[in-house]
Amino acid sequence: MFRFLVSFGLLLGAQQALALVIGVYELSPHMVVDGQKEPAGAVVDFARELVAKAPDCGPLTWRPTSFARSLRELETGEVDMVFMVARNEQRSKVFRYGSLPLFETRSALVVPKGSSLANLTSLEQVRGLQIGHANASIIPEYLRALNVVVHPISGDDYFFRGLKMLESKRIDAYFAPTLSNAQYQMRKYENADALTVQPLPVEPLALYVVFSKTLDEKTYAKLDALISANQARYKLLLGNYLR
Repeated sequence: MFRFLVSFGLLLGAQQALALVIGVYELSPHMVVDGQKEPAGAVVDFARELVAKAPDCGPLTWRPTSFARSLRELETGEVDMVFMVARNEQRSKVFRYGSLPLFETRSALVVPKGSSLANLTSLEQVRGLQIGHANASIIPEYLRALNVVVHPISGDDYFFRGLKMLESKRIDAYFAPTLSNAQYQMRKYENADALTVQPLPVEPLALYVVFSKTLDEKTYAKLDALISANQARYKLLLGNYLR
């Protein structure tokens, strides 16, 4: 739901300014929500830089919540934009996707060191496995085709809960759609030395900014153009968190 306040005025070519509500969820280092008074991360830096490019802009409004709830609130128009969302047919029916992906990444499995999966060279190695996966995140078709049993994990701490399930042998592996997130989060995990992150031998995953369909067409088009024009800048901002 966009609100007319002192923000985004000249960016959108209107006399009255426009403030946007952005849904954010825990996906470090893109979005750092857990334990933060204010969200942080490359997405937050990027959005603030975009605002700074337009004169007379005010602060954005952030709506920190879970990934699943961010998408629900985007569909109902409670938020206007959500960053880092993969595309699928169902989502394309209810959201507007940006013209270009903001970021491309690899997907990965977190597995115990010493596991047969610790040297992952073929998707056939994951056939029939029990895999943990963040609730509401896309289950890739290539995993479905391999008869993988997926255990959805809810809550803001889904990643660390998934690793605990892995250590207790309740699952064989934890699926991380975003490799950079898994690598960043593993730095904070107490038993990281017992685990390893294995990129999957698949094509890169494209992640987009998605918009609520309650946003008018003119506003969507101008925001989409601004984000697309600054796509390269996002990669530089993310690099600050990965060094």
